[in-house]
Amino acid sequence: MNGDDAQPTALPPGAKQRAIAQEQAHLDRVHDRVEELRRRADERFAEAAADRSGSTFQARFERDVTAHHHAARAARYTFGDVESLAFGRLDLDDGESLHVGRVSVVDADGEVVLVDWRAPASAAFYQATAATPLGVVRRRMLVTRGREVRDLDDELLDLDAAERLGLLAVTGQGALLASLSRTRTGTMRDIVATIQADQDRIIRAPATGTLVVTGGPGTGKTVVALHRVASLLYRDRERFEGRGVLVVGPSPAFTEYTSRVLPSLGEDRAVQRPLATLAPSGTDVRGWDDIEVARIKGDLTMVEVLPRLLAAALPPIPPDTRVSFEGTTVVVDASGIASLRRRLLQRVRAGAEPTTYHGRAAAAAEALRAALWKRWRAAHRRAGARVPDERAGTGFDGALDDTASVTMLRRCYWPALRPGEVLAQLVTGAVDLAEVVDGQLPAEDVALLRDAWAAADTWTTDDVALLDEMAALLGPHPGDRPVRDTRRDDGGIQLTSDRLAVVVEQADVTASDYRDFAHVVVDEAQDLTPMQWRAVARRGPYASWTVVGDLAQRSRAAEPRSWEEIAALIGRREVTITGLTVNYRTPTEIAALATDVLVAAGHDPSAAPEAIRSTGERPRLRRREDPVAGAPERAAELLGQRDGTLAVIAPLEDVAALAAAVDAALASELRSRVRVLDPRTAKGLEFDDVVVVRPERIVTESSVGMHQLYVAVTRATRSLTLLTTPDGEVPGAGRCDVD
Repeated sequence: MNGDDAQPTALPPGAKQRAIAQEQAHLDRVHDRVEELRRRADERFAEAAADRSGSTFQARFERDVTAHHHAARAARYTFGDVESLAFGRLDLDDGESLHVGRVSVVDADGEVVLVDWRAPASAAFYQATAATPLGVVRRRMLVTRGREVRDLDDELLDLDAAERLGLLAVTGQGALLASLSRTRTGTMRDIVATIQADQDRIIRAPATGTLVVTGGPGTGKTVVALHRVASLLYRDRERFEGRGVLVVGPSPAFTEYTSRVLPSLGEDRAVQRPLATLAPSGTDVRGWDDIEVARIKGDLTMVEVLPRLLAAALPPIPPDTRVSFEGTTVVVDASGIASLRRRLLQRVRAGAEPTTYHGRAAAAAEALRAALWKRWRAAHRRAGARVPDERAGTGFDGALDDTASVTMLRRCYWPALRPGEVLAQLVTGAVDLAEVVDGQLPAEDVALLRDAWAAADTWTTDDVALLDEMAALLGPHPGDRPVRDTRRDDGGIQLTSDRLAVVVEQADVTASDYRDFAHVVVDEAQDLTPMQWRAVARRGPYASWTVVGDLAQRSRAAEPRSWEEIAALIGRREVTITGLTVNYRTPTEIAALATDVLVAAGHDPSAAPEAIRSTGERPRLRRREDPVAGAPERAAELLGQRDGTLAVIAPLEDVAALAAAVDAALASELRSRVRVLDPRTAKGLEFDDVVVVRPERIVTESSVGMHQLYVAVTRATRSLTLLTTPDGEVPGAGRCDVD
């Protein structure tokens, strides 16, 4: 029988200790074998790299391929700081058992001692239930720290088979709840040992089209997306490792927080970048614009505006250009050349290099030579001289190269440009914004954008999409074209002989101009503007996509309103939308308050994910004449009572002063555990304890202020404190203890 009313056999004395000892012995065996395999791979790589015995091309080829193979194999068995290589065991109804972990391991006798969590054989570890056991009798989850088994948790899924096989359930603290209750360290952990069935379904989904993963705070969207990347790399390594995977996050703080998940799973071929780093190389980007300015910069109208800016930003054509050849001198005025340039600019398109501004430079240069030849030829004929039928072979082009006025004309006619210097023409007012907008934006938007750029001292994240669009229009700068150096260690296989040099290289997916990722992950996708989606889409024109977000946590007011619209922006018709509904992060006490904030933001309360654990600690509401001054006191109080991380989340205008005050109030050993953030920077992060300062001001900061407050109150895994004024109105205040 498989019924829930059946009871397992009572445990004999010492059963749990014996089970832990048995699992400890197996874990030691796994770790020892992995260390042996990594050491052997390192030794063989060193031997192959040092081998100079072969002098033929074939010998060197075989040597370099061998060295590359062993280096890759060593990397497969390098995991950095992870909790354990093995974290689970399946006992099957045929009497066999298998251990599940981060990598597949076979011992010296050919016995499989560990099965990779991504392998099909491991799927039942995450998907089996008592109703559908999938051949699993007992599922065991190991609670480990490094090489030590600290606890284990058993679940019998088929009691009849368990009785037949003599299997018992040795229970301990649930592995999932143990993981959720653990204090945070400041970086995201992988969840490979505690993946739930709804998460596993997404992780193992095929990479076709666009997969949209929606869900409220704490549902694990981000970490599921990262585990999906690891799964894709495992299932089709040639495709995804060869062309790379790009993970785009909203901020540097977010990318730093998530950066260790994939390395802990043994994968390092994914590139993780915040939106700001999609700007052209060397661009200084800091912060965001306010919501209305961001709306204007992110509107698709800019696709039409920027080509006009390019035309307006070019230097004026010199009034007169003198061309002398074979005794005839002609003066060419600016109007004809300017008209020629305008016609050529109309053919410039963002995208493929032959259509870009720099890609058309050679054609533009030839068109200029042809125009000057035509003017000179007509003047030469009028002088009664014999006119050559063809320009080729006459020496005319060489004469142009030696003419100073023509050199000056060329510098103005089609100069090499960089995106920043073109867009700066608007920022500085050298080009009139109203002129290039040409009535496509309301006058008030033009004034708002002009004022924002006039007040700025650096580019913002919202400028990045404009810079990227201009970069796509310009194409690669002639001075940046790579020159291959076969001596460079570029991560590929380098083959040399006296007569031949060949480089078999992997794509440099870390290069800022790389544009052919096989898979792209976009997190906090609800915050991207249409222009930012264009910038991200250029990185994977033939990629499959994982899009992660929650419309209730948006930081902008004018974004695409549906996931289908977003898929259209990245050029994908096949869209699968799936959701996560369980909140693993937020305790029920805080989740109740967060639901009140969600309702105040205009959302149905049923959209809130279901919290599954309680801490018994209600949120605290403190009313102070100066809430900002009370934040360092509350931070010191919490840090002195408990371990873990703490965030002080406040309106952007208060962040700098609060950071200084908190730093001054805390002892040095506590400072590393605290972050002071505005709600937007805090998005996607989690902390043990959170102090939200002036929540009423967060609400009034922008038209999506209530959504920002929803983000702020859902960052905590343990406790939440709200610091407000005596008359401050806070949604969910009735759910708090007041002190």
